[in-house]
Amino acid sequence: MRIFKKINFLFVLLSLNVLYAQGQKDIVAKVGNIPITKEEFQKRFDFTPHPGSIGDVDSTLTKREFLHTLIAEKLLAGDAFKKGFESSAEYLKAYNYVRDFYLRDALYTMEVKNKTVIPDSALAIGRERMRRTLMVKFIFSRDEKEITDIYRSLMTHATFDSVLSTRPENAEQKKTIEITFGKMNEEVENYLYSLKPTEITPPIELPEGWYIFRLYSGTIKDDLQDIDIQKVERVVRDRMYDRTYQAFYKKFFKGVVVDADRSIFQDLWKALYKYIKENDKFLVLKNKKYTLFEKEINIIRGTFSQQRLNTKFIKFSEKPVTFNDFLDYMSSEGFEFVNKDSAHVGSRLNTFISTYIQNEILAREALKRGYDKLADVESELKIWREYFLANLDMKQIYKKETVTDEEAREFYNKNNKIVPRPAEFKISEILVDSLDTVNKIFSELDKGKDFKELAARYAREDSTRNSGSEISSNQIDSASGVWQIVSKMKVGEVYGPIKVRGGFSIIKLLKRDEPKQERVETFEEAKNDIKDILQTEKMNKKLIDYTARLAMDTKLEINDKVLNSTKVNTVNMIVYRRFGFGGQQIAVPYTPNFSDWYKKYLELRKSLSF
Repeated sequence: MRIFKKINFLFVLLSLNVLYAQGQKDIVAKVGNIPITKEEFQKRFDFTPHPGSIGDVDSTLTKREFLHTLIAEKLLAGDAFKKGFESSAEYLKAYNYVRDFYLRDALYTMEVKNKTVIPDSALAIGRERMRRTLMVKFIFSRDEKEITDIYRSLMTHATFDSVLSTRPENAEQKKTIEITFGKMNEEVENYLYSLKPTEITPPIELPEGWYIFRLYSGTIKDDLQDIDIQKVERVVRDRMYDRTYQAFYKKFFKGVVVDADRSIFQDLWKALYKYIKENDKFLVLKNKKYTLFEKEINIIRGTFSQQRLNTKFIKFSEKPVTFNDFLDYMSSEGFEFVNKDSAHVGSRLNTFISTYIQNEILAREALKRGYDKLADVESELKIWREYFLANLDMKQIYKKETVTDEEAREFYNKNNKIVPRPAEFKISEILVDSLDTVNKIFSELDKGKDFKELAARYAREDSTRNSGSEISSNQIDSASGVWQIVSKMKVGEVYGPIKVRGGFSIIKLLKRDEPKQERVETFEEAKNDIKDILQTEKMNKKLIDYTARLAMDTKLEINDKVLNSTKVNTVNMIVYRRFGFGGQQIAVPYTPNFSDWYKKYLELRKSLSF
C-alpha cells in the first residue's frame, strides 16, 4: 500500500506562471510587509506532498497548518536577512546554484522558445506519420568501412536477413522493431518513412555508430485520437526548438574561449582517481554509472590546502571562478563516471568542466541582460531565497541543547521513575540518484512489485545506509523532514521521493510502536534516554518560542475569507521542473509541517491582553 492512491509526477516545461498568474489581488496572509498571495499558497500547497490520508488533504485544518508553516518560513527568512545571512557562503552556494537554472531557462525562453516558428506543414507531416506504424530491423557497426562494405554487398548480391543472421545485433532482433512517430532520431525517421516494404536505407551515422535499416511491413490507423494529436504537436514543437537551439548555440559560442587552469585540472584528476581507487569496494554501479556526491567531493576537497582552493581555476576575464567555488558546484551537481579507469575519469572531468563553463556563460549572459528581474523569474527566486534563508536561521536556532545529569535526575524523580518512550518505527529505504529512476520504481510498485526487490535492483549503495534494509527511528534525525513524514504514515505505506543529499529517497514504513510509559528502577539505566527526551524537547521549544516571538514583533495578518475560499489540489503531486539548456529539480521547495509555533504565539498575545 502506498501513501498516495496515485502519485502524479508532473514535469513542468513552461514557466510556472503559466499555471499560476502572478496576480497580487488576493492576499492569504501578510507577514510584516511580505504578502503570501493566493497564487503562491496554491502553488506551494498543490506541489508539496502532504503525508496522511488523501481524504484529509483538502481539510480546513491542513490548509491552515500549511499557511502557518509558510508564515514561519517568512518570519525566519526575515530574521536571517537581518542577521546578514544573505552574504554567507552557505546561502550563496545554495541560492546561486538554483538561480542559475532560472537564468538559463529565461535565456532559453527568449532565444529559443520565443524565436521558434512551428509551420503547419511540419504538423501535417507529423499527423500523417503518426497514422503509420513501421516494423523494421537494423544492421549496426562502429566501423565506417565495414558498414560501407555491407551496404555494397546488400546492393549487389546479399540479402538483408542473411547478413543480419551472422551479426551480434541479430540476438536482440528476434522480432521486428515497432517504430512510431517521434520514437527515432528525426534524420533516421525521415529515411524510414520514405521506405517501401523490403527497401533498405543507406548507412546512417549516429553518435554510437552506423546503421542500415530494412522496412518489413507497416500498418495505418484510420483516425488519430486526441492523445496522438497532442504527441504530434509536442514532438514537432520540441524538434523545432532543437533547430533554433542549435542555431543559437553555434552563433552564441562562436569564438568564445574560457580556459581552466591546467595544473589544477591535473591535481583534481589525480585526487578523484586516488579516491576512487582507495574506495573501490564502496563504489557501486547503479544505472550503468558511479556517482560522487557532496560527502565524497568534500573529502577530496580536504586533500587540498586553503591556498590552493582559493586559486583561480576557471579563467573568466571578469569574476574568475576559484577552485573552491568549482568544487561547491561539483558537490551540488554530482560527478558521474561509468568505469574506474584513470583515462576515463580524466575524460569525464574534462567534459564536466566544459559543461560547467558553458552553463556559467549562459547564466552570466542572462544576468547581464537583467533576466533575474523578469517578473516570473523574480517571483520564483523569491520563494527559493526565503526558503534557503529560513533554513539557515532554523539551523542556527535549532542547535543542540545540553542536558545536565541534575536535570535528568529531577525529571526521573518528578515522574516517579516513569520514563516516556517515544514512538519507534522501522522503515525500508531506496536511495536513488535520479528522478527517472524514481518514476520507474513507482511504476513498478503500481504493478505490485515487492519493495525490497526494487531496492535490490535500483538502490544506490551508501556508506552510512544500506538501501532497502531496515532503518530504525534512532538512526534518523528527529528534526528531519523524514521523521515528520513517517510520524503520519501507516504501516505498509510508501512515500517519496524525498530530496536528500546526493539523490532521492523513497521510504516504506515497516513497523510502528506507539509512544508508551515505562517504569525504570534505576536512574543510571534511564539517564541517556531521559537526556535524549529532554534535549529534543528543549530544541523544539527553543525553535517554537523563537518563531512565536518573531511573530509578536511582526505585524501578522491572516485573511480567513481568502484562505477558506482557496481551492487546492486534493491529489498529492510531486512536481519537477525541466529547464531550458538542461537540468531539472523540484518545482517548489519542500517544507515539512512546522505549525506548532502558532499556538505559542496565540498564548503570548493572550497574556499581553490582560
